[in-house]
Amino acid sequence: EYEIFEARHIGQLAAAAVPTHFWRRLYEKLTNETFDAGTHFQILAEESEDGSRSYSVVALNDIDASDPNNIFLVDHAWTFRPQVARQHLREIPGLLDRICAVVDIENPSNEETENYSDYGGSGDEADVPVEEAKPQQPADTDVAGSSTEMKHNASFVESVPASPSCGSMAVENDEDRRINEVLRRMWLYIHTYTMRFTDKEPDESDMPVWYMPDEFGVRIGHSANPNFRMVPMFYSPQNVAYSLLFPIRNVKVDELVTRDYVDSVMLRERTDWRPILMHPWLPVDLCQEKLQHIFQQDEFFTEGRTADILPINAPDTVPGHKGKLRVLAESCQLIDNLKNVEVEKVDRLEDADVIWTRKHFFDYRNLYEKNPKALVNQFPYETVLTVKDLLATSIQYAYKDSSLDPKTMRWPPSWFETTFNLNTELPQFVAYFQQRERRGLDNTWIIKPWNLARGLDMHVTDNLCYIIRLVESGPKIACKYIERPVLFRRPDTGHMVKFDLRYIVLVRSLRPPMIFLYNDFWIRFAINDFSLYELDDYETHLTVFNYNDSSKVLNMRCEDFTDQLEKMYPKLKWVDIQKKINVVIKEALVT
Repeated sequence: EYEIFEARHIGQLAAAAVPTHFWRRLYEKLTNETFDAGTHFQILAEESEDGSRSYSVVALNDIDASDPNNIFLVDHAWTFRPQVARQHLREIPGLLDRICAVVDIENPSNEETENYSDYGGSGDEADVPVEEAKPQQPADTDVAGSSTEMKHNASFVESVPASPSCGSMAVENDEDRRINEVLRRMWLYIHTYTMRFTDKEPDESDMPVWYMPDEFGVRIGHSANPNFRMVPMFYSPQNVAYSLLFPIRNVKVDELVTRDYVDSVMLRERTDWRPILMHPWLPVDLCQEKLQHIFQQDEFFTEGRTADILPINAPDTVPGHKGKLRVLAESCQLIDNLKNVEVEKVDRLEDADVIWTRKHFFDYRNLYEKNPKALVNQFPYETVLTVKDLLATSIQYAYKDSSLDPKTMRWPPSWFETTFNLNTELPQFVAYFQQRERRGLDNTWIIKPWNLARGLDMHVTDNLCYIIRLVESGPKIACKYIERPVLFRRPDTGHMVKFDLRYIVLVRSLRPPMIFLYNDFWIRFAINDFSLYELDDYETHLTVFNYNDSSKVLNMRCEDFTDQLEKMYPKLKWVDIQKKINVVIKEALVT
């Protein structure tokens, strides 16, 4: 029933600004799986003297933007997350050959195969004709054919002179070569939408998914003044996503069909960023720009966030407590393991001596008015430590009067890697990236969402096009990746792997700073030998695996870890390292 369809999908259609006069016909095409683009469009293929091809799409007839029938379904050839793209290309039968054909990567085993004319949706209901074409006049000065190969001068680190070893580049076979080319070029063709998973934690329910349109969709060229829009839609009855292609003005027969490749929320918010966002297709050079950060005002820390509400005229200290401790806790893992404190669990905020919560606590005024003697396990505005973009902004602001080291291209402090907020500093990041590249410095970066943990939606790459496209999938920061980490030999596998240390820090007071550090810490290990060859290898570059495959988790006692580390590196003394760690933790909190 159309009414049910509209009720289920009105949010998507309205957010994507699909004109309402298309909705009923869209419902009919989705219900009947009608892929009728072949009766309205034609793909033109042009081959240059060097053998490379470029493609465009033209209208076979006049297309009226007010005609409800003129909305078309475009199938998706591939839906994935970048972290598993290599695995898909290796394991899904036929996928690598199909994607190579889409992005014009030569297949030595089948050089004569042509596969760019078989558009008909998932069921081959219709064919879009393909013919050789003469060069077309561009619609305006900002035009790029979606399938023309764009040169990207990204450096690829073949080896890293780290101690004791970082691995080296393996010899590529033909399949690996084609996969690496797909992973490099795909950012010219793919797009993203966000899926909401109801069975996940609230902060982790929305995850971006990337997709490549089919052989027809990727041939549609770019224009800053397009005549069509192409937007994704998830059709819930089939549990399938399509792209919707519809005109935004009348189109004449034989007219080029174009869309805006950077038609995104980011562009609508930052129209002056168009040249930067278009860099994957029309490269820009910012090597002459000044290297700097954009320092945020106070409003940045509260805009779009739930602000902490503080009590008025509340005392700085709370009287000490004696006797049984009444605790309101949503997670009792710590509470149940207290040995020297008698605890009574309560259900009401008014009855608690202590509120112990995993969620962000923000209404301190309400707590003070209802229970002024209660303590909560958070400090006001501690999001400046727990949210990645706020942490980076706070540290950068504290050191805003410091200068960039011209040799290392780093800003102080030494314990914090160079970081850019891609939602506010994308042009500054691109300038910094390109100037590092010109200097021959390592340009490997880890891209992190502001508000996720456990490695979710994290990306390690040295591909600038990849990083620029990631801004379409939600707010992110770019941190310089430590390309020469200290490595540890796993006793279970013998692999030389990355590791990180997770400390429990208890803050009793900020003025003056009173900080306690738990003597023991968690050691989290990567799985594979460290190498910069496959930056998308999750098991090489990340260390959090206890949430998905506990069989790969190595647990070690702290003293065993420090003993082994000192044996591997005789000049290293753990007591000295621990002192440095303590200083960094204190400096981060004080900053």
